[in-house]
Amino acid sequence: MNEIVSLPPGVAIAIIAFLLSLLPAGLFIWLWYLRRVDRPVPNRTVAISFAIGMLLVWPAFKLEGWASEFWYDVSPATAHYFVGAVLPLQVMSDVLLPALGTFAVVATVEEGLRYLMLVIWYRKSRDIDQVFDGLVVGIAAGLGFATMENTMYFLNLFAQGSFDTLVLVFFLRFMISTLAHISFAGLMGVMLARAVFAIYKVQKRQWYIMALLVPWSLHGLYDLLLGLDLTIYAVLMLLPCLLTLISWINRREFFAIARENGQVLVNQQAPQTKSMVVMKKYFKQAESPWNIHAPWLRERRLRYTILKDLEKG
Repeated sequence: MNEIVSLPPGVAIAIIAFLLSLLPAGLFIWLWYLRRVDRPVPNRTVAISFAIGMLLVWPAFKLEGWASEFWYDVSPATAHYFVGAVLPLQVMSDVLLPALGTFAVVATVEEGLRYLMLVIWYRKSRDIDQVFDGLVVGIAAGLGFATMENTMYFLNLFAQGSFDTLVLVFFLRFMISTLAHISFAGLMGVMLARAVFAIYKVQKRQWYIMALLVPWSLHGLYDLLLGLDLTIYAVLMLLPCLLTLISWINRREFFAIARENGQVLVNQQAPQTKSMVVMKKYFKQAESPWNIHAPWLRERRLRYTILKDLEKG
């Protein structure tokens, strides 16, 4: 006898919230990565970056929660400024205190965690050998963070029973929050990649500082504008960032090979196509002592191995 399997309401709501949050992330990953014929970054690297971005939400929210509690203990009268100013703005503190909350806490925690994660990964990974790889991995990490963050917002919305505002919140989270994390993480990813691949220490230091300072400043300003109920200005602030990222998609120097076998190259190389990699592999094998003294084996390898490798490409 077939029985209908029903999920507990909490599990079903969590799945729905996650799927709603995953929709914009899936769309942007397809636009930036999956639809490309030449994918310089392995799929597993993008997937791991997305997953790590999701995991960063938990420590970020924990640290922000502790900061909020500390603020309340120190100054209960101004604790409400942590989440935004009270409109209309009457005194300078209506801007300065929310700015302290967004820049010193939210932007520092979220961008700081993402910065540490990407720095460690970029230094250790052998898959990231182009500046464009840094762009893709950074955006994937930002999308992972946005997906989990949006999921938590939707869960809170469902818990409050605010289904009448679901469409509006989905649109705002889709268009604003996701694009914001794409902007901040994409800029950070490119700058960190340039820092890792830089030859001179002065350039490395400059790129490392910019990779943290630029996203931190943009994130703090973005959250401040949202807290002041100036959403339109927050959206307009994101446009130059997104246009910059779009212009970088086909920037030729970003595709140059800057690292090989874990070592930064002094002279960067042109990227190799799949056929070039296959032929290089074949010629290396063809010159081996075994193949030199066995011509028939070389012919067989040419007929079968290379053709199969080229078909895979």
